[in-house]
Amino acid sequence: MKHITIYSLMIVCSVFTSLLVTSCNSDLNSNIKDDPYSGGKAPLGIGLLAESPSPESAYPNDTVVFKAKGMLNWCDPQSGRYDFKFYISDEETKIVTATDTTITVKVPGNLSSGTAYIVLKEQVFYGPRLTVLGNIKIDQSYGFKGTSGPIYDCAEHYSKARVYYPVGDYMQAYYNENSSQSFSCISMVLTDGSVSGKWVTDFKLDPGQGAGIDLANPGVTDIECYLNSFTYFPSDHRVLLSGKFSEYGWDKLPVNNITIATNEVASYYKIVALPSKKNNTSINCKIPVFNGGTLEAPVRTFITSNEKVVAVGNITNYCRINTEKSYAESMVLDYSKVASVLRMSRTGELDDSYRRDAEGVIGQILDACMVESDGIVIVGTFSSFDGQSVKNIVKLNAEGTLDETFMKNIGTGANGSITKIRYNKNKKKILITGEFSEFNGIPAQSVVMLNDDGTRDEIFKIGKMEGGLANFACLLDNDNIVVSGAFTKYDGVTRRGFLILGRDGKALQQFNVPGIFQGELYKVIETRTSTNSNGLLLLGDFSRFDGNMVRNAIMIEVDYE
Repeated sequence: MKHITIYSLMIVCSVFTSLLVTSCNSDLNSNIKDDPYSGGKAPLGIGLLAESPSPESAYPNDTVVFKAKGMLNWCDPQSGRYDFKFYISDEETKIVTATDTTITVKVPGNLSSGTAYIVLKEQVFYGPRLTVLGNIKIDQSYGFKGTSGPIYDCAEHYSKARVYYPVGDYMQAYYNENSSQSFSCISMVLTDGSVSGKWVTDFKLDPGQGAGIDLANPGVTDIECYLNSFTYFPSDHRVLLSGKFSEYGWDKLPVNNITIATNEVASYYKIVALPSKKNNTSINCKIPVFNGGTLEAPVRTFITSNEKVVAVGNITNYCRINTEKSYAESMVLDYSKVASVLRMSRTGELDDSYRRDAEGVIGQILDACMVESDGIVIVGTFSSFDGQSVKNIVKLNAEGTLDETFMKNIGTGANGSITKIRYNKNKKKILITGEFSEFNGIPAQSVVMLNDDGTRDEIFKIGKMEGGLANFACLLDNDNIVVSGAFTKYDGVTRRGFLILGRDGKALQQFNVPGIFQGELYKVIETRTSTNSNGLLLLGDFSRFDGNMVRNAIMIEVDYE
């Protein structure tokens, strides 16, 4: 009986399955009768081929021939009728003539490198890239190919030209085609762009060493680590380093976000005998010569004219190692309340006379720069500083109090956050960038130039940006301005994220030929290329330049003549 029941059930299931399949096939056959693509746009029989144009690169106003197909179905060259439009880098381009298999166009007078395409009946047909020639190009022979993370600052060796120390948030520095060195947040780039190896002259670090995090340090709250500032002391060329880190060097010297290294960027320490928790003996321990620092990572640090150290940021506490209470196995930190900006000696002692009883910032400090006479200009997103109502920018004089002349000259300040500030000490000009549309009531779309007294520079006027805003701007010694950002157009012309402007803010076509830039710059160094031509070393947090994949650094050759 049991077997009969199972067999009967199998018959029922078989019949049900047959009915289900028949029903599905019936539905499928019904659907096949209708064109699944009905309602779509009819094929137009036109297209651009992926083959390179002739020539592959051209100057503005040159003629270029692109290979295509099916053109004569949609144009009459003799009468000048073209039913389609032609674009290069999103700029409409004049069609000179066409055959069934080619299109000849005239390159616009203002254009950046980019992809060509045609538009016909609201359909887009993409073609190859055209490189627009000008006075700027990538130095392909320069060895340094960037880093695995952002580069926030970089300094040139105090006596060796074109030897650089990029610092940031990275563990790998790349050079040549497939080579790299592993260092933590700092490396040394030689004159040819190669990255120095372990423990050499001017760079006393081994692979994996540099800035780090010591989880036993009582000041550590997370494992994030980076360096954001590298500055030489003028008198002996020792190095002030700052960022977010709690140990430094091959010996993992305990630090608190700020340290002074030797001029070979090695740890700079003294020996102090500390008691051991394990027994009654003393153990010789390394303590930084600069025994000071901050609880929170400083945004910027500076060296004053009398070689004191000033730290700026969203800082609430100064800290130092208390060698009287510390053990060899664990350090004890002493803390002192501070208000956003503090000054220390070269050995790290807090200057109690600097900004005594100051209130600091209400909001967030994002950047700062040092100007003439040890003045410090601070920017960010804040509404009050030391009890005074402000609009995202202040200047402190050498003693840490508000510079009333500067504050009067900036008037109402910026109507949005200021994210970066850069100062050209040779020109005595300040450039700020951010998410603002006005400065002191005057239109200024995300970029404004100031004199170091806070008055507005009347020559420079930023143009109209579309698609996004600037995130960096700096003034070069030759009066050109380098800008990066998320914009796609500048003054109505496609310029994707990178600009070199004239002193008046106008885009110079000969310098604005690169294609897509993605990311943001933090530093631009005027230097020499691998062929000893004028060059700019671009550093920051960016992944593309002129459409090429890059890693936060690139050398470009610039012909200013």
